[in-house]
Amino acid sequence: MIIIVFGKLSYWGKQSEMQTTRRFCAIIAVTTLMVVWLSGCGSITKETETTPAAKESKIEPAKRTFTDSKGHTVEIPTQAKKVIYTGSDLGDLLALGVKPAGAALGVIAKQVAYPDLLTGIEDIGDVEANLEKVISLEPDLILMDRGGTYYKESDYDDLKKIAPTVTYDRLPTFKRLLVMGDILGKKQEAEKWINDFKGKVTGLKGEIGVKDGETASVFIRLGKEFYVMGNSGFATILYDTLGYTPAPKIKQTLIDKNLRFNDVSNEVMPEFAGDYLFLLTDDNEAARAAADSFTQESVFKSIKAVANKHVFYIPTKWNFDDPVTKERLLDELPKLMK
Repeated sequence: MIIIVFGKLSYWGKQSEMQTTRRFCAIIAVTTLMVVWLSGCGSITKETETTPAAKESKIEPAKRTFTDSKGHTVEIPTQAKKVIYTGSDLGDLLALGVKPAGAALGVIAKQVAYPDLLTGIEDIGDVEANLEKVISLEPDLILMDRGGTYYKESDYDDLKKIAPTVTYDRLPTFKRLLVMGDILGKKQEAEKWINDFKGKVTGLKGEIGVKDGETASVFIRLGKEFYVMGNSGFATILYDTLGYTPAPKIKQTLIDKNLRFNDVSNEVMPEFAGDYLFLLTDDNEAARAAADSFTQESVFKSIKAVANKHVFYIPTKWNFDDPVTKERLLDELPKLMK
């Protein structure tokens, strides 16, 4: 607070009056500057006091509530640090930048198209996880595949005692990835991967030259036995990505009934064959030629796709529909089809 006291002025002459006027103006100017300066200090103090509170409100909570595909309401980490994964589509997590501490690698480790990405992931066993191994990894989140006939609520009960456990469905790739992104706090990463993938597919369609209405079939060959695929695994890249139409018999007997695959006898195999036939097998050309295989029999040679030389042999490592496999397959498919 500034107090200005004006005393009684004596007559000093004209010069003294001018000096007094200058002093008065100077005092007013200084007073104004001090008022402005004090106002600024007040606003700075106020901003300093409110900023930490504003920042604190933006910090996300350490945990949140999530309802999984089985209806369990689970309190899970907002950002999980050590994840256990029990399913077969491990590429879902890897595409989101999440490397689990442990996963069911007993079978898929020898089958997937990305063995280079498995380093550092501990094998926890297949179907029924090794609980001691899971405990030793000290997870803060467990992801449990609820698909298939092997799911048991008792297994879920055992796992949830170790760490928060969430079940998930075997949805189509994009939908499944978005669910994983939600669970793991990686929504933006999931959306970005999907958009990037769609952009890459546009160029691949032109390179392969898929025509509207062309049908395709996928068979798995195990020795002399054949299995026909529904819309799962490698078949999804043909139907959902490239735009081939499933052969009518496949749509009616598998896809419409939500069947992933089914065995097919040699006699009726031609009924499931489309304009293009993709055979999943790990045999090389020499092994196929030497084998006493159904491919050498007349019923197989009578298939239109065989006669038109529209048969392609695909390694079984591509029979997954996770994002990593699909992305790598985009680069390999043109070579495989040549």
